Amino acid sequence: MSEPELDQKIETALRNSILETNAKNRLKNLLFKRLSDSGWKSKVKKRCTEIIKTKGVNNIKFDQLEDEVLAYGREIIPEDVKIELLQQISDLLDETK
Repeated sequence: MSEPELDQKIETALRNSILETNAKNRLKNLLFKRLSDSGWKSKVKKRCTEIIKTKGVNNIKFDQLEDEVLAYGREIIPEDVKIELLQQISDLLDETK
């Protein structure tokens, strides 16, 4: 491969990486905003507090708390948030075709 071809390949890979990162950040920011707006964050925080109070702060490790809250957090994601995020991902995939 010649040097100009290699430079072009590197430039293309870099551009794609930047676009991917920006898209990922936009999706992540959208998700965090929608979850916050829906009250999801408050519910998860409340659940954490309940578990800590029940088990005692000295009787639970972070990993245990995470295991208990993770499934709950996924379970209570509002359906409209899931649909909106999936639509955004689908739109991004269509743009890259």
